[in-house]
Amino acid sequence: MNEKIPLLVSPNARELNRMVSELERRVMIIGRDQRTFSGIFNLRARAYFVFGFLLALGLVFLAMVMR
Repeated sequence: MNEKIPLLVSPNARELNRMVSELERRVMIIGRDQRTFSGIFNLRARAYFVFGFLLALGLVFLAMVMR
């Protein structure tokens, strides 16, 4: 598309387009890696999360009872 508009066909514009497309590609890769390795799909990590939540809830109730 930039080839049809003579003012936009400059080395700076092409370099900028290349940098933007490279950045978009990296963002997609990083997002995919974070979803894959976030640990939320790991059963052990999920069990620790549930255990920690229940422990915190129990401590809150204990503090309310001792008050």
